[in-house]
Amino acid sequence: MSKIVITRKDVIWGYVAQFCNIGANILVLPAIFRFLPSDTLGIWYVFVNLGMFSTLIGVVFQITFSRNIAYAFGGATSLLKDGIDENARVLDEPNYPLIKSLIRTMHKFYSYVSLAMALMLFSAGLVYVYYLSRDFPDQSYILYSWLLYSASVVFGFYCIHFACILQGRGYIQEHNQLMIINRSIYMLLTYIFLFSGYGLIGVAIANCISGIVNYFTGRLLAYKDGLGAILRNVTPLNFNLRAVVWRNTYRQGIANLAMYISTKGSLFYASLFIPLATIAKYGLSLQVVNVLTTISLLYYSSYAPYVAQSWVTHNVTNIRRIYTKSLVLMLILYIAGCVGVSLFGDWGLTLIGSGTTLLPTVPLALLFIVYLFDSNQALAIGLISSSNKIPYMTSAIVSALAIFILMPIFIVLFKWDIYGAILSVGIVQFCYQNWKWIQVVSRRIRLNYLQQIRLGVRYWLTSDSTKR
Repeated sequence: MSKIVITRKDVIWGYVAQFCNIGANILVLPAIFRFLPSDTLGIWYVFVNLGMFSTLIGVVFQITFSRNIAYAFGGATSLLKDGIDENARVLDEPNYPLIKSLIRTMHKFYSYVSLAMALMLFSAGLVYVYYLSRDFPDQSYILYSWLLYSASVVFGFYCIHFACILQGRGYIQEHNQLMIINRSIYMLLTYIFLFSGYGLIGVAIANCISGIVNYFTGRLLAYKDGLGAILRNVTPLNFNLRAVVWRNTYRQGIANLAMYISTKGSLFYASLFIPLATIAKYGLSLQVVNVLTTISLLYYSSYAPYVAQSWVTHNVTNIRRIYTKSLVLMLILYIAGCVGVSLFGDWGLTLIGSGTTLLPTVPLALLFIVYLFDSNQALAIGLISSSNKIPYMTSAIVSALAIFILMPIFIVLFKWDIYGAILSVGIVQFCYQNWKWIQVVSRRIRLNYLQQIRLGVRYWLTSDSTKR
């Protein structure tokens, strides 16, 4: 079997890419704070979170397709709609006919969904932004900015299929280099356009141009090392993979969409009941939390293709090793990040000239706690889905509906303002989602939560001799 090899170098590139991504967002903040007034800044955070929503959908498909491509590069001869075929023959080399069939299916899939996304953003999204900007003196400027930003989001979504190939091949370093190139260009162009007086529309244009560069660079990296030439000489499989791939793709898509609405997407819903100035603080705080979550889960994300392949080879020892190490590192990085932001967050924002601060101490601490549970849940769900099983779709939908009902009650009826937005998410998630999937993982790897932490600490403190 042709094994995926993830090295420390790949993980380091992952952190470099994330710091570049974060750095781009932080380094453009002085210019954004300087050239965008407070109300426009609130609109911008809505733009960013809608873009994150689209990225989330892309990541859902990315997880499913990259996982299946990892199976195929590992020599898998059978793909199931749910789970892994434990009795199927495993080749000693990549299954190129299956790989070509998967890439064709993926290309069509991303094309169709991109079209649907464009229709949604240019219609319902436009109406939503029109409503939010109804009191702006130059509303047309906001709407044109939204159209440009939406176009960049759709194009960026389509380009994710190159990332699927890179991750499925185990080319984690190249995948992260692609992110670095994309974010560096975005940062440079954002500064140029903002200082040239283009304002919000300039940021949207920068996003568009960086997306175009991302397309050509991603295509070049995805088919490197002769993959394109090999696939041109390979006949794809003569059966339809869409039915196989689609079942868990749509289940994971619906689940992740519901979980996004339940947590990070709550900003959109809260903006209907809370003033934009408060939403700007909430959006900024939520963006910081998203950064902390991404960094804390990056170690596991880097090893995700390897974990998927380990299910095929029934290597539970390696799965335990990666998961427990990821859990310990996630807890350390997230908690340390929260402490650092609490102590120095507003000072740092003042230093870069921000006109917007983080939420006050108590709601900010509450937000940190809610998303600590969410990060723990995300790690557990990542391990479950790596075995091609999506048992959490129904509970995610129920949670989203409960938050949809509870949030206006807390904000409007109880007059809890921003506390209502945060507590509605935390209470609903804690009732089931936050503990259920951690319990499922504990059963699958036969370790309770405290045993997982102890084993993870032991792996970090001792020589990691497990061969990859």
